[in-house]
Amino acid sequence: MPTEGGKTSPAAMPGWTAKGKLRYELSFGIETPSNNVIKGMHFHAYRKLRQQWQMMTLVQLGRRPSQPIQQAFLVVERQCAGSLDWDNAYGGLKPLLDCLVAPSVRNPDGLGLIADDSPKHMPYPPYVGQSTAKRGAGRTRVLIFDLDEEP
Repeated sequence: MPTEGGKTSPAAMPGWTAKGKLRYELSFGIETPSNNVIKGMHFHAYRKLRQQWQMMTLVQLGRRPSQPIQQAFLVVERQCAGSLDWDNAYGGLKPLLDCLVAPSVRNPDGLGLIADDSPKHMPYPPYVGQSTAKRGAGRTRVLIFDLDEEP
């Protein structure tokens, strides 16, 4: 993904980001996992992974938002030693998305940044970009846009 000074170049962003306002910018010191890694996890290990993403997100926010974004769009920049094929990259977003949605009985780890990750509340799939980083220096950056607000 083209960058300018370590940040995504506006030219690299999908056109529909121009319709919304950037509400959250989150940076994590780890890359999102591969879908293959998640599929092989014991359910307790997966729950721990979801809680790890929840805590890393909550530390950056300071507190849970009062209202979730009803119409959201996400840009995810994934840096790691090697790139993943797209099905593994998108599938690996699940623990991150699980902590961004509003909490529910099925997903108590949700923080309520976005209402839900269904097409009703996220009309576009997350835009995922991958770039290389040194082994052990993986990172993830997430931009969350509110499509109901003007930029």
